[in-house]
Amino acid sequence: MVADAAIGFGYKLEWLAVRDRDADTVAAALNLSRPTPATWRGAVTAAYDDHGQWLLTPPLARWTLAASRDVCAPEDDRFAVWLAALSRLLGEVQYFGTHRVVEYHGWGRARGGVVERAFAYLGERGEALFDVGERTLEEQALGVGVAPDEDEPWDDDDDETSPWPDEETVLTLAGQWSIDPRTLDSAVVPGHPWIASARSR
Repeated sequence: MVADAAIGFGYKLEWLAVRDRDADTVAAALNLSRPTPATWRGAVTAAYDDHGQWLLTPPLARWTLAASRDVCAPEDDRFAVWLAALSRLLGEVQYFGTHRVVEYHGWGRARGGVVERAFAYLGERGEALFDVGERTLEEQALGVGVAPDEDEPWDDDDDETSPWPDEETVLTLAGQWSIDPRTLDSAVVPGHPWIASARSR
């Protein structure tokens, strides 16, 4: 397959960044079909499809990204268990997810079966879905990653002081931890992406 220019992604999507693992290994850990080669346009389109398809990137500075609308990450305290289980199989695993319609924004990082950090916010309910581990320096610099004090709730209408994350926060944090998938747009990336499909659960 002839290599083509990469296409960025990230908005209204969930993805994993896995360190030093290839697409086949990542797909197996996620119980996906064997990845098949694709163009960037085809792979990104598949990730945004609602039919259980995944985009898997070639290695990007030691990271493989796996993106889909079909990520089965729990949106509650079970998230840490899910992420830890993946990292036992894959080593370092990072999760990112964002969807502006319901204002869902989340992230997590685990190494060797231990979740170092995980946080998610659901704007339509105005609550943190999970908050595991200590805030990272990157979160502190972005002013996010802390749940409100129930006795002193934040003013969600005050954009200047609200510490709730948004989709830009998630993508920026992804770039600081591993890869911001927006930066792939028009980049020349060695190799090609793959498409894989979710197996029956």
